[in-house]
Amino acid sequence: MTRLLESDIDLIETQLQNYENLFIRQTGCTMEEIAQKAVGLRENTKRIKTAVISVTSGLGIIAGFSQAVGAILRHHRVETLITEKTDVAGLQQAYLSKCGIAFLADDCVCAALGIGSAVQSDNGWATGRAFAAAIIEAMRKKGINPLQEPVLIIGAGPVGEAAAHYIAEQQAIPVICDLDNNKAACLAATLDHSAWVSSPAPIRQFSYIIDAGTTRDFITEEDVTEKTIIAAPGMPCGATAAAREKAMVIHNPLELGIITMYFDCMKQLED
Repeated sequence: MTRLLESDIDLIETQLQNYENLFIRQTGCTMEEIAQKAVGLRENTKRIKTAVISVTSGLGIIAGFSQAVGAILRHHRVETLITEKTDVAGLQQAYLSKCGIAFLADDCVCAALGIGSAVQSDNGWATGRAFAAAIIEAMRKKGINPLQEPVLIIGAGPVGEAAAHYIAEQQAIPVICDLDNNKAACLAATLDHSAWVSSPAPIRQFSYIIDAGTTRDFITEEDVTEKTIIAAPGMPCGATAAAREKAMVIHNPLELGIITMYFDCMKQLED
């Protein structure tokens, strides 16, 4: 899992509504609507009090991380407690405060866990499916039927794997590329009507791309056209500033993944 920097998240709280407006222009949907599509949840207006707990293990707390997660949840009308205490004491505070879900992250995992219920959501899974849902809706907004359309997925890790499964579910064709060709081939083998290509990714051959990698600025202006749509859950963003000016690039460091984790838990509670 990529460890975010303070600079990646310091403006999230102040720019949430502006980003939501951009996201709607790109996909025709709110982040909440995309999150619910990603997890297979029909419209859900119910909310459960949720805690955000700082964790001190490993490299320690990322300044502003809990506040950013809390801001994202509150933006979506979720009653949110950012615990004063950390680690186990923070979890106890969440329990005593009657929170039903807790968000917490260390160097390896960012998770949402049920308090008093056996539900959980992993950020990698939620982020991959959410950005895949976003690119599908962006295609539809432009009048493109995703049926049998090839979508290049760069990165066969947890985010790319989750994205590939969602793309396949929509009956588009996931085309997997990873620095480890065997990893790409193994993922493609688990999916019907999928393919894999050797690295480096043949970006210019595709109009629809999910960048689930961690390499900065490898998608250049020359690689894209005005018709290219890129969903970029990876951090840092793989598209250069010039590429982002030319193509449609759907990218945010935390917002879409977090709210999808929340609705994933809500879906499990509903089931």
